[in-house]
Amino acid sequence: MMRRTWCWFFLLFMSAAAWGAEVGLVTSLTGRVLLQEEKAASELKPFVKLRAGDRLTLEGAARLQVVYFDGGRQETWQGAGQLEIGARAGNALKGGLQPEVKVLPAILVRQLSKTPSADGGVKAGMVRMRSMPSGGTLESVEKHYAELRQLADAADRNPELYLLAGYFELREFERAERLLQRMSEQSPNDPELRILNALYARAIGNARTAAR
Repeated sequence: MMRRTWCWFFLLFMSAAAWGAEVGLVTSLTGRVLLQEEKAASELKPFVKLRAGDRLTLEGAARLQVVYFDGGRQETWQGAGQLEIGARAGNALKGGLQPEVKVLPAILVRQLSKTPSADGGVKAGMVRMRSMPSGGTLESVEKHYAELRQLADAADRNPELYLLAGYFELREFERAERLLQRMSEQSPNDPELRILNALYARAIGNARTAAR
């Protein structure tokens, strides 16, 4: 009886831990989206990692793109409504929202999960993917980027997010900075790129300071 009780508590603990784990990354966001927290709602920003159980409210003509680390599902939600983030997919709660769904290559998703967090660090948001191999060498990362860019739409920034995360993981900070500069020159008034630049500037600064 005691053994069954401990097993039950263990399963409950593991379930709760999985429910609060980082499961996805906001790869694109336009308009206003609110993240419901314990006592209040805050405005969601691009390149934030989401946890299972997070509830989001899309206002007006908001557009939200989320990539899930487990399974590589990419969801694009557009319009007003509410949804809840699950471990591998989102669930519409209000407004009748229906996402546009695409499954991304595992090698792309693995690198997206290594995007630095807003605090300037790198959290292993992919609990279920820790056993997967590292991003590879500089040569392999750039080769895979070229392949991903060839297959992607011109407006799709996932290949660049892949390359940035790869450069950062390999500590090729100057390459990452040059890539960010090129992206900003191509789209000088893009608010998402301003956030992405600030995110990597902080992470690179922290990494350089730690290496001294």
